Amino acid sequence: MNTRHAASIALVAWYLMIPPIGADNNVDEHAPLLQWRKGVTFQSERECDDSLKDAIQNPMTPDEYQAAAKATRKAKMMPLSKSEMTKRTLESLCVADDDPRIKAKAKPSAAPK
Repeated sequence: MNTRHAASIALVAWYLMIPPIGADNNVDEHAPLLQWRKGVTFQSERECDDSLKDAIQNPMTPDEYQAAAKATRKAKMMPLSKSEMTKRTLESLCVADDDPRIKAKAKPSAAPK
């Protein structure tokens, strides 16, 4: 591997992408990735995958869920049910920052007159 290639690989960040919540207060795992929330940023795919696996294998405790629900209500939002919180974690994805699915499409510029 040449030095330039190694440097380009090192510059790719990985996001833990979290699916959005629909108007019905349910996880919308079918929404385009551009609408998903960028959670934590990682320096490698492996770090992101390990974090996601840890979140799946060690779900929120009842006390943690209650604290999250209280903070959500304080922000004047409706908290997710525990099953929707679990689903949101299970549907989360690790995505490279150069993935075209998370890039906004440029709008065509108007032709000069």
